[in-house]
Amino acid sequence: MSNKKKKKKNNKNDDDDNKKKKSYFDITRKKRSKNLKTIILPIIAALVIIAGISIYLFSQNTLSVAGFGPLGSAHEHAAFLVKVNGQNIDFSQPKYQVQSDYIHVENGDGTTLHRHATNVTFADFLKSIKMDIDKKNNCLVFTNGTEYCDDNNNKLKTFINGNSTKSISEYILNNNDRLLVIYGNETDEEIAKALDELNKIKIQFT
Repeated sequence: MSNKKKKKKNNKNDDDDNKKKKSYFDITRKKRSKNLKTIILPIIAALVIIAGISIYLFSQNTLSVAGFGPLGSAHEHAAFLVKVNGQNIDFSQPKYQVQSDYIHVENGDGTTLHRHATNVTFADFLKSIKMDIDKKNNCLVFTNGTEYCDDNNNKLKTFINGNSTKSISEYILNNNDRLLVIYGNETDEEIAKALDELNKIKIQFT
């Protein structure tokens, strides 16, 4: 075989080797790119989701909501009773427990209010448990439509630390406060008994 032919054959082999090398590198690059897409991208997406959830939870737990101070900006405890026609509403029931992080009853107790932020009122607690006081008509109202309003026989009365008040809704409770909401046709003596019952409540400072 002549030198020319040998050279051509060698060149052809070299070209084939180069093509194989290029083909191998192309396949390897494609595999690497595919691996990056199938492994790295889902990890990045998961990290973005986790970061988003963390930011949301942080904002819910620390930033002010509806004019409230940041959660944890206060920690006050007060005793309270809501009496309707001589009966206490039982706030130890699960449906009333910790309905707001900012002000609530907790741990199966229904007579101690816990306030965990500044600027949170007694009305904010009532609203969190689907109740409210209609100041205009002097009614204790429930979101299910039930209302207890002043009439010829029954009156809604409210007290803060033994003193009659018309502004209990806006009141921001402090440690050792005692709040009474009472609806019915109670005599002065019966109201005094209700206040005495309220004063005997042991406030849960936890």
